[in-house]
Amino acid sequence: MFQALRGHTPRNCFPSRNVSVSPPTVPPSSTAAVYTIYNHVVELTPRLPKPKEGEDHFSAVSKVICDYFVEQQQKQLSAWGIEPALLPDEWFPFGFQLVGFRTVGVPEPTAWTHWIRIGKIAMVEDVTGLGCYCSGDLSVVALLWPAKGAAANYGAFSLQDAIDYAKFLIRTTADYQRFSGRLPTVGGDINIVLVTNHRGFQWIQQKELYRILDKPFA
Repeated sequence: MFQALRGHTPRNCFPSRNVSVSPPTVPPSSTAAVYTIYNHVVELTPRLPKPKEGEDHFSAVSKVICDYFVEQQQKQLSAWGIEPALLPDEWFPFGFQLVGFRTVGVPEPTAWTHWIRIGKIAMVEDVTGLGCYCSGDLSVVALLWPAKGAAANYGAFSLQDAIDYAKFLIRTTADYQRFSGRLPTVGGDINIVLVTNHRGFQWIQQKELYRILDKPFA
């Protein structure tokens, strides 16, 4: 019903310097107006918790985001006259990745990802360690990655290699779908963001629309 898209929110979305989110396409939260993911981000931003000394801020942000989108989905289902309890437990129409660094309970800042799926409830999967984690349409990526062994020599990647590899996977999927005659689920310009524990959220490549929306009011 809804397709998870690869992308990132504008840099002013989160008060923390160590968290970013890859947003999905989500249902509108009101029957009076159609909400885009940008509208949801603007609405959600003030609800996010401020970092506290000794608190696992990454998990705290993750919980608020999960609760928000479950609430929005429940509202939309009610507007459509659908009883959420009648939907299957494994029904997750959309999801996204929360990407950042965890600093509490670890000896040093550690890259962390929450793969979040939104259904009747939110399901969260922890992903950590060296490698590449993909979500969304994996049909082409599955052909590129072997059943056993690493798909790429991640340990030898420079930062630029990692950026280029992400673009390669997305662009290859989009090009394959373009020429295969399939209904495309991936395409258009690609947003790329760098998230580090010392410089936070930085745009590397940004769609022109996001660039316009991200400008402060005069």
